[in-house]
This record gives sequence, structure tokens and C-alpha cells, in this order.
Amino acid sequence: MLLRKNISPLLALAAISLLLLRHSVGDHDHDHDHHDETDCYASGVDDWNSGMHIAAIFIILAGGGLGSMLPVISHYMPGLRVSPSILTLGKFLGTGVIISTALIHMLPAGSDSLGNPCVGSRMGNYSGWPGVLVIMAIFAMHLMEFLLSNHAMEGHSHSHGLPDDLANSAEPETMNLESQTLAQQHRDYNDSSNATTISDADRKLDVVLPVRTSIGFDGVDNNANCDAVAVHTHHNHVHGLSFIQDSDSVKARKLRISTYILELGICLHSVIIGVTLSVTVGSEFKTLLIAIAFHQFCEGLALGSRLAQIKYARHSFIRAFISAAMFMLITPIGMCIGIGVRYSYAPNSPSSLITMGVLDCLSAGILIYSGLVNLLAEEFGTLEFRSYKRGMKAACFIAMFVGAAIMAVIGKWA
Repeated sequence: MLLRKNISPLLALAAISLLLLRHSVGDHDHDHDHHDETDCYASGVDDWNSGMHIAAIFIILAGGGLGSMLPVISHYMPGLRVSPSILTLGKFLGTGVIISTALIHMLPAGSDSLGNPCVGSRMGNYSGWPGVLVIMAIFAMHLMEFLLSNHAMEGHSHSHGLPDDLANSAEPETMNLESQTLAQQHRDYNDSSNATTISDADRKLDVVLPVRTSIGFDGVDNNANCDAVAVHTHHNHVHGLSFIQDSDSVKARKLRISTYILELGICLHSVIIGVTLSVTVGSEFKTLLIAIAFHQFCEGLALGSRLAQIKYARHSFIRAFISAAMFMLITPIGMCIGIGVRYSYAPNSPSSLITMGVLDCLSAGILIYSGLVNLLAEEFGTLEFRSYKRGMKAACFIAMFVGAAIMAVIGKWA
């Protein structure tokens, strides 16, 4: 059951891609917008080297598998564990890889496909389609993540029976004896509220601060995402202080949602990469193969680092392994599709160009959202990151820059 649940999206994605490609095969629309029919509808691949292309499947399989499996295996297998600092740097390297992939690999490729002269007026002679598709993908991913996260938090709050004003995302943080005493004083003062407030007679300060804090009280984890909810003062005396924290289960659900969104964007693009590689021949094929192998390794490292962070109630390693395997297999599946249609596939037909362009732009939007919201803003904003020493913080920034630079260089060939 677990395997079937994780593999179903992969099979559905492969089936949709195959149907779209079959629709583009032999497409001979009569409106060619004055472009040579031979150029736009030429199909088939000359000088196709079966040995090299079949070997390429295993090369790409190894590159993607090594990148995605390395963080997962090293995290869950004690004998193969590497330094946490290395895994952390790999995670930030992946952030740069994802953002660079979206902006340098996917978006320009999608724009080129939709702007190809063979597409003609089929897209309404509107040059803004790439941007529209990217925005649509960003908004769709934001809405989907909001709805799923909200559902996860509501389910958690109902299970704990918290009040409505705090139930959305938090539960009381364990306090030391002193903090518990203050909390009891607060409850005695005002049982009807979960956040202390100043009395009406002495309203000198009434502040509600949903602000991330790392105040180091004894018994409170400095690395926890605590929120100072409210401070009650009475004649300049602190009467009570409450801290709330997102529960581990809610955080885990949010991480799973954002990681699956990231994998969706990567997989959409990976199918296109596989098909493109399989219908490429000559010296260009060797160059593209090397570039895509490195591309898959770096992308796999970015995804695997996130998968290793996800915690499940059970079968954590198996679930992470299956997700990493899905990434490892998706590009070779695209390559198999390309091999199957290589003699009839018309890469410059309008249907093919529009299909590839739309998928590239949607993938770019998904990865831009994931890279900027769930990776860049999220990882650099945690208390864990802020607790790092200055040298480690600098190393994380450098790792991100290096990841982006690597993909920018690879973008010259792939």
C-alpha cells in the first residue's frame, strides 16, 4: 500500500507526458504561418546510436540516484552518517541549485519554445505567456500549500482541544519551575485568556507580539521556534509570560507538503529533459549527457537534503527512499519515452513546442516558489540558522551561491 501510494503520482505523470508527446507526433496543422513545413514538421532522428543512448539511461540513473540517495542514506544509516555540517551545507547548496535551475534552465527554455516561429499565431501572438504561466504556477502552489497546511494545523488543534485563538499552530511550551510559577500567576490573574494583558486601571502597556524569539530562559530550547505571545505589566512589574511553539507534527506536515511541491516541479522538468536527451544525436549528445548528469546530481542533492529532514510517524526511511527513487527514475522514464517515439517525434511541431513550453514554464513557476519561499526564506529565517556561528553562516551563504553558479555554468549546455 505504501509503495503504491508513492508510485501512483509518478506513473500518472509519465502517462500524461506520453499522451502529450503522442499528440505532438505527426501533427500536421495546415496553418504554418509562412514557415517551411519541412522545418517545422520534420520528424525522426538520423544517426541514432542505440548503444550510447541506452548507456545514457544508466548514467543518468546513477547521477540522479547518487545525488538524491546520498543525503537520505547518510541520515538514516548510522554507519554511513556524515557530519551534520556537511549535510547542512548540502541543503543550502541545493537552494541555489533549485533557484538557478528555475530561472536559467526552465524559464528560458519555455520562453524559446512558446516563442518559436513554428508556433506562429497559435498562442495569440502574445509574448507574455511564459510569465503568465509562471505566475499561475506560483499562485496555484501557494494556494495549494495554504489549504493543505491549514488542514494539517486544524486537524492538530482539534486533536489537542486548544482554544481557537491559539489552536491554529501552537501548543504550550514546557517551562521550568520559575516559568511555571509565572504561568500560574497569570492564570490566577485572568483565567479567561491565554495571553496576559494589562489591567484597565493601569493600561501602560498592552502588547501582543507574534514575534520569533530566541530568549534563553532555562528550560526553553533556544533553537525552538517560540513566539512571545503577550506580556502583562502591572506597575512596571512583569506579571506573566507565555511562549507557544508549532508542534512537531504540524512542522513535519508543512515540511512534507513543501517538499512534495518541490518534487513535483522537478519531476515535470525531468521528463522533458529525458525526452530531449533521447532525441539528441552526434557530438551535441555527449555534451548534453555530461551536463544533464551533473544537473541531475545537483538537483537530486537538493531534493534528498529535504527528504532527509522529513519525519513520519513510521517508515520514515522507506518513505524518503521511495521519494528519492521516484526522482531517480523520472528522467530515465522520460528517456525511454523519447527512445520510443524517436522516429516519429517532431520536436519543432506546434503541438510539441507548446507542450514543452507550457510544462517548462509551469515547472519554473513551481521551483521559483519552492526555492524562494520554502527554501531561501524558510531556511535562513529559522532560529537554528541564527544560532550558527558566524563562520558557518558565511559558509551556508557561499554554498548557496556556489550551487547557483554551478547550474548557471551547466546552463550553457543543458
